[in-house]
Amino acid sequence: MNTKKTRLTRISALPLSGCVALCLAGLPGTALAQDQSQDQNEVNQNSNEIIVTAQKREERLRDVPVPVTAVGGADLLATNQTKAQDFFSSVPGVNLQFQNNRAQLAIRGITTSPVTGNPVVGFVIDDVPYGSSTGQGGLFGAAPDIDPSELARVEVLRGPQGTLYGASSIGGLVKYVTIQPKLGILEGSVGGGVQLVRGGGQTLGYSARGAINVPLGDDFAIRASAFTREEPGYIDNVRTGEDDINSSRVTGGRLSALWEPSDSFALTLGAMYQVRDIYGSSNVDARTGSFYEQTDQLGSGRSQSEIQMYRAQIEADLGAVDLTSITAFSRSTNYDNQDFTASPLTVFLFPAIFPPTIPEFGNVLLQTYDVDKISHETRFAGSIGDMFDWIVGGFYTHEKGNYTIDTFAINPLDGDVYGVPVVWRDDIKYQEYAAFANVTAQLTDRFDIQFGGRYSRNDQEMTHREWFQGLPYPADPFYSTTNPEASGEAFTYQIAPRFKPTPDHMIYGRLATGYRPGGPNAGCNDDPVEPVPCEFKPDKTVNYELGAKGELLDGVMSYDVSLFHIDWTDIQITQVSSLGTFTFNSNAGMARSRGFELALEVRPTDGLTLAGWYAFVDATLQEGFASEALFAEEGDRLPFSSRHSGRFSVDYETPIAAGDAFAMFGASATYVGERKGEFVPFPAAAPLRASYPGYVQFDAHAGLDFDNWNVNLFVQNLTNKHGVIGGGFYNQSTFNENWFNYTQPRTVGINVAYDF
Repeated sequence: MNTKKTRLTRISALPLSGCVALCLAGLPGTALAQDQSQDQNEVNQNSNEIIVTAQKREERLRDVPVPVTAVGGADLLATNQTKAQDFFSSVPGVNLQFQNNRAQLAIRGITTSPVTGNPVVGFVIDDVPYGSSTGQGGLFGAAPDIDPSELARVEVLRGPQGTLYGASSIGGLVKYVTIQPKLGILEGSVGGGVQLVRGGGQTLGYSARGAINVPLGDDFAIRASAFTREEPGYIDNVRTGEDDINSSRVTGGRLSALWEPSDSFALTLGAMYQVRDIYGSSNVDARTGSFYEQTDQLGSGRSQSEIQMYRAQIEADLGAVDLTSITAFSRSTNYDNQDFTASPLTVFLFPAIFPPTIPEFGNVLLQTYDVDKISHETRFAGSIGDMFDWIVGGFYTHEKGNYTIDTFAINPLDGDVYGVPVVWRDDIKYQEYAAFANVTAQLTDRFDIQFGGRYSRNDQEMTHREWFQGLPYPADPFYSTTNPEASGEAFTYQIAPRFKPTPDHMIYGRLATGYRPGGPNAGCNDDPVEPVPCEFKPDKTVNYELGAKGELLDGVMSYDVSLFHIDWTDIQITQVSSLGTFTFNSNAGMARSRGFELALEVRPTDGLTLAGWYAFVDATLQEGFASEALFAEEGDRLPFSSRHSGRFSVDYETPIAAGDAFAMFGASATYVGERKGEFVPFPAAAPLRASYPGYVQFDAHAGLDFDNWNVNLFVQNLTNKHGVIGGGFYNQSTFNENWFNYTQPRTVGINVAYDF
């Protein structure tokens, strides 16, 4: 059976510092994670192999007919890439937009707004779907922040992945693969570090983490780990007089157990808990003339995200068929306080609601977005002779979410609350059934074709309740209740021919589709002034791709190139009601994304690695849309996607002290090109649509590996570049063109780890 093989991964003999650049390029020659029961000779013999599970089976990265980037958790730690915005901003074809303390991804330009409809990028943790399938339940698909010490690797799959991974992966998918227990080995690690951020005063950030693997007999083992991380703030609020307000703390841990009584059966149980507290927003007000100052309202900026996930996985050899069954329960509870003062609600309606003696208003918007989710997948895998390999399975999820809004009208001078003009409550239920199959036909020794299909159906229910303060205060409020429903079904498919002219080269084509469910709209009505449809429709992507991967010069050079064209139809968009009091979802016409990605890696001498990639993405609307609530024209760029982006890195490792220790050095330059912000709400606002200038960020690191110790020094954003990663006009409907989010200032630190 595949039980043991699935857990087996390989680490290269290359340095950890070199691995970061290689993995980010998505090429062979990189470490993923180390199974310490493996003999080191086998490791060295397979130093040019990366093993991934992008297609729910174990394959060499260079054999997968999908554009995949993979990076090991240890390598993220070596360069202090501990947050989502650190890692994803340097992956080919991926653009990150960060605002309101959340990291949102756009892969190959497939997005229209962070708060549009349901998520466009899927996330799975050990093949368990993370977050909600609905926009409100998961706050529109924010990327999880999992500490790298918990990760064996992260895999980023570019392009739609609807066949094997289902809904809400129309742009791509991110797989987090955690470190699993090992039988027969007592081992562990402890580590920690400190960092200093420019602009953060004298406050040091710190991290501490530890893990232990304990065998309990020949067929049972447990692994426990815990970490805590505190990052210093560096932004001052000139309104409140508080300094370094955007500090944060993340604490969490995992407990997992493996029982493998025979070679034909294994049971893995896992539990994960993590809580992230952010004590102030990272907004910067451009009107202050400083990259380190903001004017957010009193009481805004605080946010918290708490995640629990429990998982049971069974792997069994049934003879000619392998069985994998995964059942999971997750609970996510979140809240944030957002400064919503620049919204039309504050500007136009607050003065009408409250007595005219009140001279000025602030608006602090409290959002909570919680979801309980049960998911189950059972799949079977096998072969028919030497010609066919197949996977067939079924999937089910049931989600119960709550989304709430409370708008606090405050005195901006002292934070006193005048009243709560709008109270919004949504109870959301989402249920989905799916069946999928994937077959690979080996037509010759060099040529095969993959065929895949997935049928899914979803049903959604919503109970919406709203209280709106009557005019003028303290008049009785208006109450509104609606119960919209939505349902849908879809068939997604993929066809991927693959040709290997030699064992070192592979050429592939890929036709793949992705599907994102529609959903109900809260507050739907047929009011002639503010009509809102009760349901918005699903949208779909079709991806046409041609790619090649391989090695040249006996492994000295590796390459990965892909050319793609994506058609996106019935795109989901967010509109603002004509009075500016709320948002709702609808559908527009068509968009297109096309481009290419090229990654190269050269290892000219022992220990030296040069790696780089370049991505060109042209993501534009093919049909414009114009209404009182949203405006865009044909040919307009989709938000947050850069036409040009790239990265170049140099890594070197050399033995010292007669080969008993190794020194490592590395540096990289990452270029993110010019991007556009969100679409504007009306034609007259077109000149206000935000433009984010391109920027280059330089990072460097050096390390020492001796005995069981590892020491790494790092500098992130060496030149202290202030790259824009979010904000501008219509920033999640706040209408404030002066607020922006920037890359974190220069950060210097050290990490130390000891393995035993």
